[in-house]
Amino acid sequence: MSKIKVVVAGVGNCCSALVQSIHYHAENPRGLMNYDLGGFKPSDIQVVGGIDIDSRKVGRDLSEAIFAEPNVAPKFCNPPPAGVVVVKGPMLDGADGVLKDVIKVDDSPPVDVPSYLEQLDAEILLCLLPTGAQKAVEFYADSALKAGYAFVNCTPAKIASDNRWVESFEDRGLPLAGDDLMSQMGGTVFHMGVLDFLAKRGVDVTKTYQLDIGGTVEAYGVLEDFRREEKRKIKSEAIKQVLPTDSKVATGTSDYVGFMRDCRTGYFYVEGKNCLGSDVIIDIYLRTHDSANGAGILLDVIRGVKIAIDRGIGGQLTSVSSYGFKNPPIRSPLNESMEWFMSFVKGERKR
Repeated sequence: MSKIKVVVAGVGNCCSALVQSIHYHAENPRGLMNYDLGGFKPSDIQVVGGIDIDSRKVGRDLSEAIFAEPNVAPKFCNPPPAGVVVVKGPMLDGADGVLKDVIKVDDSPPVDVPSYLEQLDAEILLCLLPTGAQKAVEFYADSALKAGYAFVNCTPAKIASDNRWVESFEDRGLPLAGDDLMSQMGGTVFHMGVLDFLAKRGVDVTKTYQLDIGGTVEAYGVLEDFRREEKRKIKSEAIKQVLPTDSKVATGTSDYVGFMRDCRTGYFYVEGKNCLGSDVIIDIYLRTHDSANGAGILLDVIRGVKIAIDRGIGGQLTSVSSYGFKNPPIRSPLNESMEWFMSFVKGERKR
């Protein structure tokens, strides 16, 4: 199998975990949903380019930049030097608002991103920018089109579910997946799983909430009202699909706690009625590493997009998006989205 060449826009915590996971899981399938996917293993993924705006990352080898501040992802392993120097991208709205407090913008001129991508001769541009960077995300989507790359949008910005972008990628024969990456074992997917289980056991859920706290730049950024609202809306819509229509639901990131660093704690409350109208109450918490959660699902998403490239499929990848993202073009229950994805990998579904 040929290498799956990926360029990352946003060398943050998720990028750090992705680079580490490719090395860590080269011969170790433990903890992965899929070790071999369509003939591709994690070690077949190669990050050949990195773009960021922080001076502590720009100009450094990717293997070093992924551990530079303000990143807080743990060092799970020691990936070898990548031979990939992180370049400066345009700032646009990537460091607006409260993010100015944590990002030290490099003062060097930005590269011409489409030309940079063309020189690398890779296949997939992975967008890992902060929540709320709408202009920057659109810029990278447009750069992917110009350079002939598939585009994976891990941010809440509407790209894969926006018909304008969908048509543009379909016209170019380039795959498009997104929006808003759903963690391998994060709050939203866990919440959906619990609610789906209760529904199958006949419990009528009347009210529920899921609130998160964490210590990453992403958690800090969503303290800002417009970013918080963007995330809250997407999380709530994902949860509502497995709830009765009259259920009360609240979701979102409630606070930033710096000393938690890469850890995220999700608090879940569910109240419902069982047989004879008896009460069912669940009040629990889940604690995980944010970055590893992102990398775990990205290993599958990247390989799914590569399969689409090899089959010459352009435009919206509905199966990959439903499987790996909170706000896909077409929503489906967890079990169904997994079936769609595996059917796509096997060639039984076109998209």
